[in-house]
Amino acid sequence: MAAASPASSPLRRALNGTCPDCGQGKLFLGHLKVADTCENCGLDLARYNAGDGPATLLIFVYGAVIVPLAFVLETLLAPPLWVHAVVWGVVMLALTMLSLRPAKAIMIALQFRFDTPEI
Repeated sequence: MAAASPASSPLRRALNGTCPDCGQGKLFLGHLKVADTCENCGLDLARYNAGDGPATLLIFVYGAVIVPLAFVLETLLAPPLWVHAVVWGVVMLALTMLSLRPAKAIMIALQFRFDTPEI
């Protein structure tokens, strides 16, 4: 097994898209698919499963931000409802898709750091 770099944390390595243990192998195979094992150190990444946690967290956080913004837009401009649906739907989808990979990496790094794999 390769030695982990003491200069970087598992969180930083995961956010870089690399193995939280060694920082060399790829964490993701695609945009959101986590590799089964690290190609460098052999860490069993399949045992660290973020599940729906990151997506749920992001939806709650972005919902808490976007709903007040929608009220402000409604108060200032009073656009038709379809404008709200299009604008906020696109904003919510874009924000979630852009931040889902880092959120999943954070969840996996925390599971690795505190040695709490999926039960």
